[in-house]
Amino acid sequence: MDLRSRAFRAIVAACVTLALWASLAFMTAPAPAQPARAQELPSEPAPAAWTPISDESSGPVEKITIIIPIFTATHTPTRTPTPPNIGNFVWDDRDGDGRQDVGEPGISGVTVQLWNASKTLLIAQTVTNASGNYTLTAPGPGDYRVRVLLPALGDQFSPKDQAGGDNLLDSDINPSGINFGFTDVFTIAPNVISITHVDAGIIKYRTPTPTRTPTPVNIGNFVWHDLNKDGKQDVGEPGVDGVIVQLWNASKILLIDQTVTNANGNYTLVAPVPGDYRVRVLLPVSGVGFSPKDQAGGDNLLDSDINPSGINFGFTDVFTIAPNVISITHVDAGLTDVPPFPTPTRTSTPTATATSTPTSTADSEADVGHEPFVYLPMVGR
Repeated sequence: MDLRSRAFRAIVAACVTLALWASLAFMTAPAPAQPARAQELPSEPAPAAWTPISDESSGPVEKITIIIPIFTATHTPTRTPTPPNIGNFVWDDRDGDGRQDVGEPGISGVTVQLWNASKTLLIAQTVTNASGNYTLTAPGPGDYRVRVLLPALGDQFSPKDQAGGDNLLDSDINPSGINFGFTDVFTIAPNVISITHVDAGIIKYRTPTPTRTPTPVNIGNFVWHDLNKDGKQDVGEPGVDGVIVQLWNASKILLIDQTVTNANGNYTLVAPVPGDYRVRVLLPVSGVGFSPKDQAGGDNLLDSDINPSGINFGFTDVFTIAPNVISITHVDAGLTDVPPFPTPTRTSTPTATATSTPTSTADSEADVGHEPFVYLPMVGR
């Protein structure tokens, strides 16, 4: 290696080392009050010509002066944090299931607050708009809670976290306990500028609709002589007069009402309220039976509804009267082998015969001035 090459490499190594030390010094030093200018390392005046260095093997060596610019590090300013927004929705949970369902509207005018995590500092407050939406602004990243104030006496919060893990559809307010009305603590990270899933379901108190006084329900309708015993009301089959019909509760332990059929075989019983009942028909005389049940092809207006045998003999099956029903007119009973009932003949009232009253002779004579005589009966001796 010649002298020229060794000298050049030494210079380069020195320059690199000096540059590293200078950069390190300026990176750790505080920023100067005034912008610094590029500095130069002290150096000898540049020679007007090359200064030869004698060397028998390599000849003259050039002397090089190197100027290394050193720059001052500029500090990047810290970004001012953007205050994050928090929202979003307070709704009327009409079915009380804690889930935002289609058709459940927002509630306007509800007060919503932002608190610190320990619930000791109120940070911000707003009210929901006409659509039930709200926006609160946190001063910066950190731990917070949202609080919702119930708008009216009797209102309740919906059950919390009931949307299968979907934060966009559930309610986040605690409906009971020590955090009643607050969310759990949530954290806003430095890179977050908005949270839009803090929602609250409210079950509004609604004045109960007055209960309508139940209207007594009429139950009927027909007891007939089933001449062909087929269990179906055929043309020409007459009603049966004077048959006792009763209304019982479903368990057959309470007689509620009783009546008899009219001349056409019709009857009406009255149930006091909606509920479960049975109708009972009493056979009028010995030898009469009931028609087979439900034999009109599903037509309740033409069949017989009385059980002709079994543990419910003489009774219908249990039937239910709904609250909106005011009349049932298809509970019928067919009777077989009904004997003819003779019509009683009215007995005529005897006419009274007029009886003449004989005139007393004594009275007649007295009328003309004779004294009356007293006749004693003759007694034989």
